[in-house]
Amino acid sequence: MSVVRWKPRGEILAVQDEINRVFDGLFGDLRDEDSSLLVPPTDIVEDSDKFSVSIELPGMNKEDVKLTLKDDSLTMSGIGKREQERKEDRYYRVERSFGSFCRTISLPSKVDSSGISAEFKDGILHIQLPKAEEAKPIEIAIKS
Repeated sequence: MSVVRWKPRGEILAVQDEINRVFDGLFGDLRDEDSSLLVPPTDIVEDSDKFSVSIELPGMNKEDVKLTLKDDSLTMSGIGKREQERKEDRYYRVERSFGSFCRTISLPSKVDSSGISAEFKDGILHIQLPKAEEAKPIEIAIKS
């Protein structure tokens, strides 16, 4: 019997390929060619006076984004453009997302639409949504 050195890297990669194949078969490719920026990362913070929403949109400009508020839902949509591909270049990996996106967030309470502000800085859209007066908490005095 001869001793053979075990090299687990090949086996691990084979297992990873099989897992990827199974998930691709179940869910398909979640990023198609026209719309690969499906869900931009978003943070939503609530304090006593307002909601603050921050959404990462690297490589986009404020002109590429549209915001709408209807009832208690904030909708953010836009199109991230892909850089011009040059045929003479050899791409080894392309991971940056591009395409259209639409994200709707249901807010837990009414918003004062007259006080909404939005600022786009360094690829992050910051939105401030002040709560309506009826949605703000009130303190109730207790009599003894």
